[in-house]
Amino acid sequence: MAPDETEAYAIATWARFNASVPNDLLRALSGAFALVAASDGELAKSEVDAFVQLLRAKAGVFAGIDLDSLETTFRDLADSLIADPEDGRLRALECIGLVKGDPEKAEMVRSGAAVALAADGRARAPEETTMRAIRAALGLEA
Repeated sequence: MAPDETEAYAIATWARFNASVPNDLLRALSGAFALVAASDGELAKSEVDAFVQLLRAKAGVFAGIDLDSLETTFRDLADSLIADPEDGRLRALECIGLVKGDPEKAEMVRSGAAVALAADGRARAPEETTMRAIRAALGLEA
């Protein structure tokens, strides 16, 4: 994609994400997971699967969520982070910040990001850096 197309794709993806995911906790968790998953420049199937499994494990918290639709949205979100990492990182950190000040939700987002870190079986330096940024956005100790 040309730079203008890449930027337009990323903007449209974030607009769809914001419209289709109104729950702040789910937006923060999705943003954190996608940010970690995409931070190494690729999205592994194992990372998408781990995200969906995480949501299924938290079914009580996210009752009524269409997981198939959210999986598609999550893939698009991660792809937009890869396509436009600078803007995507800012937008994801904004979403993560939505739960700052709520210790229970912040811990859920932090632990979800940790699942993303382990999902592809390797932790790379960019992913570790991303985890520090997520903890900072949540107001947790780095």
